[in-house]
Formats: sequence, C-alpha cells, structure tokens
Amino acid sequence: MAILTALSRDELAVALGAFGLEVASVRGVLAGSVNTGFDVRDAQGGRWFVRVYEEQAEGGATREARLLARLAQAGVRTPPPRPRKDGVGFVSSVRGKPLCVFPFVEGSHRCQAQMTEQDTRAVGAALGRVHAVGLGLPAEEGLTTESRFSLAAIEARLRALDTSRLSSELAEARALLQDRALTLAPWQPRARQVPLVHGDLFRDNVLWNAEGLTLLDFESASRGGVAFDLAVTVLAWCYGDGIEPKLVAAMIDGYASERRLEPEEIEDVAPSAQLACIRFATTRITDYELRPRTSGVYKDYRRWLARLRAVEGVFGLREGPADSTLRSVWPR
Repeated sequence: MAILTALSRDELAVALGAFGLEVASVRGVLAGSVNTGFDVRDAQGGRWFVRVYEEQAEGGATREARLLARLAQAGVRTPPPRPRKDGVGFVSSVRGKPLCVFPFVEGSHRCQAQMTEQDTRAVGAALGRVHAVGLGLPAEEGLTTESRFSLAAIEARLRALDTSRLSSELAEARALLQDRALTLAPWQPRARQVPLVHGDLFRDNVLWNAEGLTLLDFESASRGGVAFDLAVTVLAWCYGDGIEPKLVAAMIDGYASERRLEPEEIEDVAPSAQLACIRFATTRITDYELRPRTSGVYKDYRRWLARLRAVEGVFGLREGPADSTLRSVWPR
C-alpha cells in the first residue's frame, strides 16, 4: 500500500464520515505496491487502517470486504472491515476510488532470517485454515472470482512491456520469463480449483504479536490451485540464500494439520512453483522497475529469478538431476 493517491486530512475526514469516524490524525503507510494505505486515529482514540483501492473498482473492493468479513467470522485471524454507518456494505469512495476501513492491528513483520520452524509451521497452518474455510463458502455469494494473474495474463504483461524502456538486464529477464512461460503453457493442473486461495501470502502480509499471527491483504484472493498458493507461501517464507529444507518441511506439516493435501494437488506442485516464480518476477518488473522508486518500498524481481532457478534445481526441470535433499521435503 504505497502512497499512490496523496489525500489531505479533510478528504479523508469526509470519506471516513461514512463509517461514523471523526479523524484526529493521519499518517501514510509505505508498504506494498498496488494500493494506498493510511494509519488513522479517530477522535475517540481508536486506530484504523484505511485502504484506497488503486486498481480495483467498487465491485472488486466490495467482494474483498465481504470475503474478509466472512473469513473473520469463521475464525481466520484477519481484521474484518468496518461497516458503513448507514448499514449499506463496507465501501466508501474518495476521488472516485473505493475505500475500506479495517481495525489497525499492532504487530511486526518478520524478516526471513528470523524465521524458525515453529513460525513456518504456524504460517502453513494459517494457509491450510484459509483453504479449509474457503471450501465452505457458498458459490452463489460470489465472494471470489478467477485470478487476475493467470499464465495467459502474465504472458500478456510480458508482451506489453515497451522494450525501448528496458535496460539490457530487464530485456534479458523478460526473454527468460517469456521462454519459461511458453514452456509451461501446455501444462494443465491435475487438481480441481478450490473456492479460495490467498495468492499473496508474503511476509509483509502477516503481522506477529503475542497472540500469534494475523493475515492481511486478500486483494489477490481468488479461486485457484492449492499447489500454487502453497508454492507461493513456501517460496516467500522458506527462501533465504536458497530454499531451506527444514522450514519447508515445517510449513508442509503445519498445512497438513488443518487440511490434507490431495494426491492431484501434490502432483501440481512442481509446475505451480514455476508459475509462482514467473508470476512474481513479472509483476516485480511491472510494479517496481517501471515505477518511480519514491512511491513505496522496492521489491527486486531478481529474487524471483533466483527462486525460479532453485525450483528448477529441486525438481530437475532443467539440465541436471533433481536435488534429492530438497525434493524430499516438498509434498509428494
């Protein structure tokens, strides 16, 4: 949630009036790349996180807010959206963009070097809980849609890159990603999609405090593959200088404590891990390399190219045999 839309206190005061809140102070939150976030204190001493949706229209913001309300009600540790004071949903607007308000959660993010097996086990269990709860979401409520980040959509992003704006390094990365995407294109997942995957369970989307962990930012949530969601989470949390087998094993154990992986989902792990690397290397280029560095934190696409090489080594997807030590801790 970078500051992509700079709002005055008066503008926020008008928007938050729809939620029955009187603004006392406002501070911008520099994190993420897609939306704008503010840390707001109200006149009664309450603290709120305000999200301005930069890419989603009102329908998408409403869907996410309704989903979060249902997940929180079902016991997933995620802050529920504050309803409007008129009782009409959870979304207001500012400058024509949707806006939602959430309780501000005190906590800290953990860097990868801090992660223990107990930590990754807890993250795996939280992801398993999300998938298990998602299985019970009524399809007719339309709380999730297809992912915006299919392989075809990623290929389209790569094709749309203006080569005249790319450095030689970025042009080389684009060519590599296009090659990998082309190779992966014939693959069809064995497992059926589940109603809900998080899609973006990175370290900056989890807060830790004395009560445990809280999951944030379900904007990329969609229908999708369990193997993909698990691969994203493993690669986000269990990769330092390389993939760390003990952390991976603990995360898989944690997931299994909440939901059993189906055999078809296990078969999908290797190509799903490749897809995860292609997806995030591509969006790191489009969201960070081609935007001003002052708009938020910077996330390096090269880290996902390194993960791609590591994944290919684990599963023997390129030249050379698979890494038997690492392969043994992945679900199979």
